Amino acid sequence: MKKKWVFVLTGCIVSIGLLTGMGYVGATNYFKDKYAPNTWVNGVYCTGRTPSDVNQELLQGLEALTITVTDTDGKQYSYDLADAGLTFDYSASLNAYHKHQLNNGWTSMLWQKNQIAAGEAAFLYDELKVEEWWQELPFVKAENTEPILEMKLDDEKGYVLYSTLEGHLDVDQALTKLVTNINDRQTEFSIADSDCYFDYEMTSAQEKTYQTWKELKELEQCGLTYDMGAEKIVFDEALMSKLIAKDSKGNPLINEKGSYYYDLEAADAFMEDLCEQYHTYGVERPFKTSRESGDIVMVKPGNFGTEIDVETEKAYLREVLTDSKLRKEKTNHVPTYLHETLVHGLDDTGGTYIEVDKLEQKIYYYQDGELMVTSGVVTGNLRTRHDTYEGAFYIQAKYKNKVLRGPGYASFVRRWMPIYKAIGLHDANWRKEAEFGGETYKRNGSHGCVNMPDETTDIIFDNAEIGTPVFIFQ
Repeated sequence: MKKKWVFVLTGCIVSIGLLTGMGYVGATNYFKDKYAPNTWVNGVYCTGRTPSDVNQELLQGLEALTITVTDTDGKQYSYDLADAGLTFDYSASLNAYHKHQLNNGWTSMLWQKNQIAAGEAAFLYDELKVEEWWQELPFVKAENTEPILEMKLDDEKGYVLYSTLEGHLDVDQALTKLVTNINDRQTEFSIADSDCYFDYEMTSAQEKTYQTWKELKELEQCGLTYDMGAEKIVFDEALMSKLIAKDSKGNPLINEKGSYYYDLEAADAFMEDLCEQYHTYGVERPFKTSRESGDIVMVKPGNFGTEIDVETEKAYLREVLTDSKLRKEKTNHVPTYLHETLVHGLDDTGGTYIEVDKLEQKIYYYQDGELMVTSGVVTGNLRTRHDTYEGAFYIQAKYKNKVLRGPGYASFVRRWMPIYKAIGLHDANWRKEAEFGGETYKRNGSHGCVNMPDETTDIIFDNAEIGTPVFIFQ
């Protein structure tokens, strides 16, 4: 009986062993292409699943990459790699871990949770598609143009060299770096930071153009400034370029020595034009009156005005142009005047002047643009044909306590300011206050001078300096 139980027990043990062995063999065969128990990949439960199944689930959470290229002007161009057939794949890392599982046996993983990181997915795309997109980018297509080096005459800068020889993008090298960036999972690519630039070498024709430009720029260098008062005429590159000799088509000329040179006749013409702009002596000039209507009248020529010695200035400019050392010196040149005013410039009147309106019999005195006095006056006697001269004059002198003499009269004045010949501004204490500013001049006017009340005379005499312009008009 005892032997029988031993036999039965032995049989059970053997059976259990056989069943266990069969289960182990079956489980081993089952996990041969699947993940063992307690396996997690990137947070996904993977027990009993093949690497291929897990790969497909992990890929569902991935998005296609978009590459952004920024050119040197800051413009951006984007490309979706899905258009290049981009595909992702975790198979390499998933299969590697499964192989590790096979090598170590699935039973070793029963008693612990196995958290696995699949790492970055490998990806594949058609590089030819990326290259096609790259070749159509505007800054890449621009590199297909022939590099140039040209010289042009600019109205504001003189002779300017336009060159596209420098700073060219090596499109093939840049494309290689772009693909490398993509493979390194970088989605931004800056052309400016790519270090893919080169310069073209000049051709023999371009070298000749460059040397011509250098010679002309040398002729454009000048340190001369004409000090016209309110205005400064700087002989900069733009101005000097206009004085370089040119043919009828505007091309610079070469002399018998093979050098570019200045057109001295053009320099003379320039100086004549410059002096003419500032010529006001002996010339009728427009003048805005102080009348309420703001009339603009034409004031006749007088002894006031600017006239530059044209011949002297033409000779001086020629000297500067023909002496390279003198030409490059920093020189602030004040022109020589045949007739000069207190204020130099296109407006040689300035803000300080005297205005005599014969029609309204009024005088105005402005100082630095501010009206200092307005007063009635008495001008020349129309009845005796002693009309006051009209024109642009100036205070030639100032005298106190002067006796003015003429045919049949001798008048004492406290203040006398001659402006032209025997004509001037002065007080007239023999006149009543009511006479100033009315029609007295028609029957009992002066001998041609401008008579003023004492107070007006004193203000003008004390403030207006010799040379102050006096404009007299009808």
